[in-house]
Amino acid sequence: MTPARELPIRSWLIWLTAIACLPPLGLNVLVPLDTALREALQLTAFQGQAAIALYVLGLAVGQPLAGWGADRWGRRRTLLAGLFIGLCGSAMAAAATNATILLAGRCLTGLGLSVVLVVPRATLRDLCSGAPLQRGMAIISVAFAFTPAVAPVLGWWLLAHGGGWRVALGVVPLLVALGGAVALGRHVETRPAGTTLPGWDTLPALWQHRTPRWVAIGFAAISSVFFLLIAQGPAALRESVGLDGREIAWVLGGTYLGFLVGSLWAMRQSRRTGALALCHAGGALAALGAAMIAACVWWPSTPMWILGMLVYSTGHGLIFPSALSVVMQALPARAGMAAAFTGMLQMAVGALVSGGAALLPGHATQRTATVALLMVGAGAVALLAAQRSART
Repeated sequence: MTPARELPIRSWLIWLTAIACLPPLGLNVLVPLDTALREALQLTAFQGQAAIALYVLGLAVGQPLAGWGADRWGRRRTLLAGLFIGLCGSAMAAAATNATILLAGRCLTGLGLSVVLVVPRATLRDLCSGAPLQRGMAIISVAFAFTPAVAPVLGWWLLAHGGGWRVALGVVPLLVALGGAVALGRHVETRPAGTTLPGWDTLPALWQHRTPRWVAIGFAAISSVFFLLIAQGPAALRESVGLDGREIAWVLGGTYLGFLVGSLWAMRQSRRTGALALCHAGGALAALGAAMIAACVWWPSTPMWILGMLVYSTGHGLIFPSALSVVMQALPARAGMAAAFTGMLQMAVGALVSGGAALLPGHATQRTATVALLMVGAGAVALLAAQRSART
């Protein structure tokens, strides 16, 4: 095989960005399928929400395991094992005949694809550091902007014209299998010889670094609104402004392009602005977007919904690569586990918020607005704590 460091960084970035599309694809393709799945498999409203929450929970639980494997057994082997698990789970979900099989398949898919949230970040940290790492993280996060924008529209189109919800969900195992085939032939090992063998002592080591600790907490709180909008957004948009499935797919997909703007902003500013400062800018934008969404409780308006989600997602896209850069550079010898614990916290909070919001009283719009404001507010407080600790 070609030694990792002889491959141009541009080739690595293309591959890592492409493979990073898989987890958000598996999440967002389900957005326009909620009604079709409930009718076909006789799902309750809670089970429909659980199909998203369990996928996110699988991503959360799997990331520390992926980080462990990436640091102990290598990036390549861990990536291939995770993609195989994700292939099995996504195929199970697409072939489901009842709620139990669907939910089990969704959870297994998230568990397997969690490696794609860890290995690309750890691989990039193996290859570069400092401003190039920050820039590379921003480029990879473009996948988290492009895929949520395209996946709901793709899911709706396949549902309407391609043969139903099974065909739409079948795109996930097809692309996971393709990614596994490319990884098998092209992803060479990059783990440095001096990598610290993984252990759960990474978590207390990260906790002792006050600035990255608060950044990770703030990142998780603000990111949870992203999962909330996926889970509650369709019902809230139907209830608030009367949109149908096709319109919801376009609105959710289009507004997530804000994430692309935020990621490109982070990439452009990586050489001039520190990652912590970019986190604060992202938090401010996310708070403004959440406030606009909350205004729709009293003044329902499609343009206000779109603008609020666009502003929030821009802030989320700005904070996403910046927060990961802060955390991973604090523990350079434990890059896999540092990325895993940060992602685990993000996904665990996202699963709790997206699943728990469905159990709250009130209409979907009220639940969405209330929880979004609470979580963005908590994230802003954590980022202020990070700024204070960085000054001391």
